Amino acid sequence: MPTALVIVIAVVAVLLVATLVDVARSEVQHLPRWVWALIVVFVSFPLGAIVYFVVGRAPRDTAGADVATATAAGSATDREPTVAVEAARSVSVPSTGPPAVWPGPVPVVVETRGLSKIYGDTAALDDVDLVVPRGSTYGLIGPNGSGKTTMLSILAGLRRPTAGAVDLAVERRRMGLLVDTPLFEPWLSAREVVDLARHLTAPDVAVERVTEVLVDVGLADAVDRRTGGFSRGMLQRLGLAACLVGDPEVLVLDEPSSALDPSGRREVLDIVGRLAHTKTVLLSTHILADVQQVCDTVGVIDHGRLLYQGPIAELLARTSSAFVLHVRQPPPELESVFAARPWVDEMREVAPGRFRLVVSDAAAAESEVPGLLAAHRVALVSFNPATDLESAFLELTT
Repeated sequence: MPTALVIVIAVVAVLLVATLVDVARSEVQHLPRWVWALIVVFVSFPLGAIVYFVVGRAPRDTAGADVATATAAGSATDREPTVAVEAARSVSVPSTGPPAVWPGPVPVVVETRGLSKIYGDTAALDDVDLVVPRGSTYGLIGPNGSGKTTMLSILAGLRRPTAGAVDLAVERRRMGLLVDTPLFEPWLSAREVVDLARHLTAPDVAVERVTEVLVDVGLADAVDRRTGGFSRGMLQRLGLAACLVGDPEVLVLDEPSSALDPSGRREVLDIVGRLAHTKTVLLSTHILADVQQVCDTVGVIDHGRLLYQGPIAELLARTSSAFVLHVRQPPPELESVFAARPWVDEMREVAPGRFRLVVSDAAAAESEVPGLLAAHRVALVSFNPATDLESAFLELTT
């Protein structure tokens, strides 16, 4: 055999092996890793390798920058990125100091420690310590570009953190992820999409479950329609059905109701509310009213940093300086009685028996209002913070 031919064969073999090593070590896209390996081996060299590097190899920013780059940018911690699956455990977090969280021990299903994600000079996530209690409905809220989708993608294993750690109390196959814009092969029917998800995630689940979840998400009339004709709202529902068919323990939802009309949003929120009794739900959304309706826990993120996490009620109470007071048959002098208190800035009757009370000291108002009303023999119906989640969110982020 001529020496030149031997050299050519050796070079081709080395390049082929190097390409396969790259397939094994790098992030891939569009097709599974094993499919790209077959393309590299069986398509005429170097055509298969070229196709892989051009189409199949994920860009570096998607695959995740290395820790050295993050350290140079000055935003990442010195820990290597890790993901651990461990038994459910409890952590005890103080109820004072920012961010306010849950007093006493709480069982944790998802936790991050010093989680950072760097894209060039931008920190999409910056040293985030997320704690999601088991059985909670956790709403992650923040402005556009604050890092919500990046966080959910890392938790689901679709992106690598630059630094920090992710601790999960469940295996990733027991997590269901609904991306913000789900897309499916247009020639598949809704039934086929959900059945494929069932086969991949929970093949032991009965086939009848496919129809059940499609009915639950409001697609009973489109079970056998091709998804190519679906609206964005219908695709959102179909994605939710594909998540639910495998009965995951943790459900991760990225903007689950953003593309739905009011009735569709109501249906999805009802589904999330029902899931809260049996599953842990982590959702991100820019519709703050949805979070306030279905979530018991909230995390506020801005510019990659977690500004607050804990019970929604505590966030509202902490940022509230206004209250709604509802009493029965208020006497004419009630407003002047309250105006004489040093912690009252304003008291105004907005409806018969309903007052808006603006205070400088919320703690003093909460402790003294019932006594004041009792001293003047006024029946108290309710006394609640007037701040909604949107007001609290704007106060935190501005």
